[in-house]
Amino acid sequence: MGQSKLSEATVRTLRRIAVSAGILLVTAAVFADLIGLSAGGGISRNQIAFLIYGIVLIVASLLGRRFPEFYRGTALIILNIIVAIVIVEFISIILVKLLDQERLSIHARKIEEGHLDIVESTVVQGMYAPFVVWRSNPALNSDSVRVNADGYRITPGVSSDPDAYRVFLLGGSAMWGSNVSDSGTIGAYLQVLISESLHVPAAVSNMAQVAHSSTQEVIELMLQLRSGNIPDFVIYYDGFNDVWGAYEAGKAGTHHSEGPVSARVEGTAQTFNSLPPLEALLRESNIWLLVTFLRNKMSDRESQLQMVETYHTMGVDSDSLAMEIVDVYLGNCAIVEALAMQYGFECVFIWQPSVWFGDKNLTEYELNIYQGGYEFFLAGSDPAFKELFTATYNLFEETAVDSIHYFSFARIFDDVRETIYNDNSGVHVDPWVNEIIAEKLLVRMQKLDPIFTVRED
Repeated sequence: MGQSKLSEATVRTLRRIAVSAGILLVTAAVFADLIGLSAGGGISRNQIAFLIYGIVLIVASLLGRRFPEFYRGTALIILNIIVAIVIVEFISIILVKLLDQERLSIHARKIEEGHLDIVESTVVQGMYAPFVVWRSNPALNSDSVRVNADGYRITPGVSSDPDAYRVFLLGGSAMWGSNVSDSGTIGAYLQVLISESLHVPAAVSNMAQVAHSSTQEVIELMLQLRSGNIPDFVIYYDGFNDVWGAYEAGKAGTHHSEGPVSARVEGTAQTFNSLPPLEALLRESNIWLLVTFLRNKMSDRESQLQMVETYHTMGVDSDSLAMEIVDVYLGNCAIVEALAMQYGFECVFIWQPSVWFGDKNLTEYELNIYQGGYEFFLAGSDPAFKELFTATYNLFEETAVDSIHYFSFARIFDDVRETIYNDNSGVHVDPWVNEIIAEKLLVRMQKLDPIFTVRED
């Protein structure tokens, strides 16, 4: 009795609006191709949705005096659905926070970096750079990790003197300095050591990039030489990324994340084929985070590994692939040595230490890395990855053992009992470890370039 009744004129007006909107939607759905509203031929999901919405509105307009009741009932259902979603979202974020804090932090990083789904499919986060594909993005700088406008990690204390002794460092994330501040990179320590050893100013340029392979590093050097930026000494610090690229692609000589990168170039990446709006919205929700967490918990690690395509699932033999990796790497080194003769600089090629190779007595934390105890690095528990890594490192040591320009640092921490590796990559190390590596690099430099004062090993 307390309910207000709508007048006949108001009901008629509402029915006319509903039928007009319905006819408009049906017309748009049926004639979308002819009037240019469709991106292509055929019937799209949007056209089907418009058709359904239009028919519902037309049918509702035929209900006469019952139309307001239908409208209020529909609105109440929609409101209840929205309230339920909000409640489930709230519960989901609490559960994710309690059960899977790591996933929540990654989700937060995705939001900060633009909600890019590529964060989930590749570790490479940078800006496009011609020929080398990517370099570090200065937009991601922090107080302790700085990259200049050209995408190179800043080395503190570098001399601006045009006559300074110039050193180029090339490699992947370990040389770049993942998980350490600017003052804790190999380059930072080497800058201090070289300055103390020389009678002239020094300038160490850290041109390493996260996830770069040796081929990208050769191209990087060529670009520098082409521009007239000539070094006195070049240090290559490699191993992991060349193995990883082959592990992913089943062939040597490729770069990290070849699949996602090629998909972008070929226009087949997800960024070119956007998800339906509802699915895209769901993937950004806390409900999706909770569902993926529960799904991963219910499926064992072995079944997840079987979903990952690697050289092993492609039927490629580890020993033959290891030989290809080393052949490609030594071929790249030969190019650098030829450039060194042409431009008058010295060079060394170092293979980095890793938790995946050597006889170090692993600490509990390092053992967890080696056994693949991290959800976001499933390869750590893949025997095929360890098999390829070991075969490649052994072959490099056997091949390059007698050369003054080639060295393996893979075993230099075998006698160290402390934890040196600081994340699931198995190659990133703490600053005090980078200082030891820098000291050993200086010894190699002193043996090759007479400009250095002699120091004992």
